[in-house]
Amino acid sequence: MLKKKPEESPPGAPVWMITYGDMVTLVLCFFVALFAFSTIDKQKYVQIAQSLRGALSGGEGVFRGQVSTSDTNFNRYNQMFNQMYQELRRIIDNEELRGKAEITITERGITISFKEKLFFKIGSADILPEAFPILEQVGNVLKERAYPLRIEGHTCDLPINSVQFPSNWELSAIRAVRVSKHLINKVGYRPELISIAGYGEYQPLVPNINEENRAKNRRVDIVIITGRTRSNVIRRINDK
Repeated sequence: MLKKKPEESPPGAPVWMITYGDMVTLVLCFFVALFAFSTIDKQKYVQIAQSLRGALSGGEGVFRGQVSTSDTNFNRYNQMFNQMYQELRRIIDNEELRGKAEITITERGITISFKEKLFFKIGSADILPEAFPILEQVGNVLKERAYPLRIEGHTCDLPINSVQFPSNWELSAIRAVRVSKHLINKVGYRPELISIAGYGEYQPLVPNINEENRAKNRRVDIVIITGRTRSNVIRRINDK
């Protein structure tokens, strides 16, 4: 009598996969329970995250006895930035420039604002000779750091209509161009780092309700593009 051929197992995963799957599930449950009953040390978590970030970028981590390369470079950069700001501030705080120039910190970076009476005659785009030394002092400080600059011209709301300047847009733009060219030709600032804008009367500092306010609005701004983070660092230092 012929023996009955045993039935073949249905196709599927090997039997050992069942045991392996159970083991993986148990390990996962163990770590979930461990996490649920543990207290997270926030400071240690931050250190681990910074250490990993430093390792990925070539640093050595931030644990005791170690300083990441990225942190070292950031601190050195901020120190240079702070030094530049203080040098610019010493120039602008000069007694002779009182009421004619000011330095402020904005979201974009540092803005040095020169009033019209320091740089130009009313209705003119020719830089006054007495303004050259001041512009060159500022330019030399900035050239060492090679920050991007935005030179912005502004006017008041009094209309102008001449062959050279059909409107305040042309006057403000050409004033910005003249300042930029002086920085490039006399100071040696890299032209690819400079951009120019002429806003006319459309970005006043104060309402154009009287001559005093109009004089404040007629200006040329040198905006040193540094970004929000570094500007906030300088603002905190300046507030101390």
